[in-house]
Amino acid sequence: MGRRLLQGAALVLALSGARSAAAQQPPRIAGVWRGTLINLPLRPNAPTVLVTMELGAIPAADSSCVPWKTTYTERDTVRGVKDYRLCRGRGPESLYVDEGGGVILKTSLLGDVLMSSFKVGKLLLVSHLRVRGDTLEEEIVTIDDEPAAAGVVPMRTRGIQRLTLTRQQR
Repeated sequence: MGRRLLQGAALVLALSGARSAAAQQPPRIAGVWRGTLINLPLRPNAPTVLVTMELGAIPAADSSCVPWKTTYTERDTVRGVKDYRLCRGRGPESLYVDEGGGVILKTSLLGDVLMSSFKVGKLLLVSHLRVRGDTLEEEIVTIDDEPAAAGVVPMRTRGIQRLTLTRQQR
């Protein structure tokens, strides 16, 4: 069963690679975005979290960075600010998020999706950000990490943090 799953995944990857990535334009993420954050599974009586995200365009030049600032507000009180930078090293495949304090997350632009995967302790997190018109969607999936082994290694998905934001200015 696991072998068939891996073969199927390889076929999907091969077929999806048939289209030229160079023909795709990077998503238009630049701007100020506002909306809400929810955590799944939902928690009863969880306060509404309002989010403002300020983003620059995906860097087109080597050795350049743009702002990626996210502000989280609950009940008219700022609960947190992530003042990050989205950067490009050398070449279009060298994107990364600089969280400051020496934390660098490798980032990939796969079609119209900006993705990062990283581990924290015994957790694996996978983040993907996509723009559809004037809506920005970002989801961070949290998974219990398990040691590598031969064959398929099942892992439990713990939750999803979902941001749904609307463009405020261009």
